[in-house]
Amino acid sequence: MCDINVIMRESVLPAGRQKERGTVHMSEKDYILAMYDIRGKQDYIYKSSKIKEIVGGSYIIRDCFDDCLFPSAEKVSEKGIFSYRRNSGQDEPGEFTPENFENRLNRGYIGEVVYDGGGNFFVLYRDAEIYREVNRRFYHELLDKSYSLRVLTTFIDGIHFDDYRRDRDRLYAEHHRREQRESMLHPVNTLPVVQTDYRTSLPLAELHHIKVSYESKKKYMKYEEMLRDHTNWEKQIQTDGNDLQDNLITRKGEESLLAVIYIDGNSMGARVERCLNGVDKSYSACVQALRQFSEEIQTHYIDKRIDDVDALLEKKANSGRRFVVYAGDEVTFICNARNAYDVAREYLSRLAEESPEGAPRTSCAGIAVFHSHAPFREAYRIAEECCESGKKLMKKEGITDASLIDFHYCQGAFGTSLEEIRKEEETEDSSRPWFIKYYDGSGQPEEREGLIKEKYISDSIVQKMKDVLNKAGHSNIKNLALSARKSAADFRSELERICAHQLEKQLDFTLGGLLDDEMQRKLIYDMVIVYDLWFDDEKQKAGKESA
Repeated sequence: MCDINVIMRESVLPAGRQKERGTVHMSEKDYILAMYDIRGKQDYIYKSSKIKEIVGGSYIIRDCFDDCLFPSAEKVSEKGIFSYRRNSGQDEPGEFTPENFENRLNRGYIGEVVYDGGGNFFVLYRDAEIYREVNRRFYHELLDKSYSLRVLTTFIDGIHFDDYRRDRDRLYAEHHRREQRESMLHPVNTLPVVQTDYRTSLPLAELHHIKVSYESKKKYMKYEEMLRDHTNWEKQIQTDGNDLQDNLITRKGEESLLAVIYIDGNSMGARVERCLNGVDKSYSACVQALRQFSEEIQTHYIDKRIDDVDALLEKKANSGRRFVVYAGDEVTFICNARNAYDVAREYLSRLAEESPEGAPRTSCAGIAVFHSHAPFREAYRIAEECCESGKKLMKKEGITDASLIDFHYCQGAFGTSLEEIRKEEETEDSSRPWFIKYYDGSGQPEEREGLIKEKYISDSIVQKMKDVLNKAGHSNIKNLALSARKSAADFRSELERICAHQLEKQLDFTLGGLLDDEMQRKLIYDMVIVYDLWFDDEKQKAGKESA
């Protein structure tokens, strides 16, 4: 962890600052702008396959500044760091202006949170000495509450309130240099004579139902703390052990399939830059724009979307869900496998519906269907790689704004990348990922009935093919999947056989000439993999009636 060996020095008044009649007078050059960057988030959260540990680890990251930085600052000075999220009210304006900042310093604050969002945490401190003293305490708190979470911090001096972007660019450049020199050392681990955690090699230090490492204990403690303090919209299934997942499955012993859904916003760095377009360069204007942007992301990517997910699940059988991570533009949650596609599709569709004119809100979603007792960490990794496949397609085709879904049915081969699994299965050339929303170059949504860029599948095509497959009958669907794996000729022969035996249904697998033979084969095979879960209308109806 960076700066954990900061030299302790007596706090003195730096040159250039004078106290007169209780008022602080200071030039801008004495202030410093600091950035805190949490490192290795995924590694920290997903060291374990235990859901409680994973959820506890994600909450530790979410709350690390509230739990560690602010209390540390309050030990340096009673008021500590002013936060526009925590401290603003009728008697304390939340807006950042140079005048408000200096007034806060005069009232005893030692710094102010400039911006908190999108993985960035910026603090404007009174001076470098205060910054170092706060950090010395902060890293001790972080070590105690998380054990191994790494936070890299960087600062610049000589700031100019009339040019935020200049200072931010200087800070990013300095931070990048520090990243190159960052130490990857972790706290001292084990001796040969102690028991160790087989997953992390950390020493087993506590008895928490079972023997666990100190880090695992802290994650369990955070999980239990959040159960006590959870809000209504964070309703979770609150049971012990494997029941956390068993309560989400359809029928124990018969169908124990779950899905982990990983959703991540697209081009967020570019969107942050766009929010500053046309804004004055001053701190006052830029900080206001960034804070407003951060609030919009929280509202539209997290708060409202969780409400949408819950509203949809209430209409479904097996409506439970468990959110694992939800921060910024990233969401990870577990639900019954039968509901996964509709839930991800609803999230992406509703996100697009609320987009402002000419500024689309888009994300990519990855779904991993897995058995409830399979390693969740591996299922999460597959879901993340599915999400990334959508982003890679956008980059390959130069698409700026689109929402896509990819999925994988995990039936073994854990520990291998999604790319390698698909090569082994000979399914790397598939119809996935599917477009849920696609925008033209002007930022306007295109409601496509056909292919995207004449070669990619849209959700409207998926829904049309779903109707055709339901007409064809369940037994015929399974035969189609087998023939699709064999060869194009076998697949074409099977299609012709089905159409000939059901002339009265007028089955059209080309969807009005939209799909050629190869597109039909790839799409139908991809849909049949999860047909029983997502596309069989009879099974979906039976599930609702039995619920």
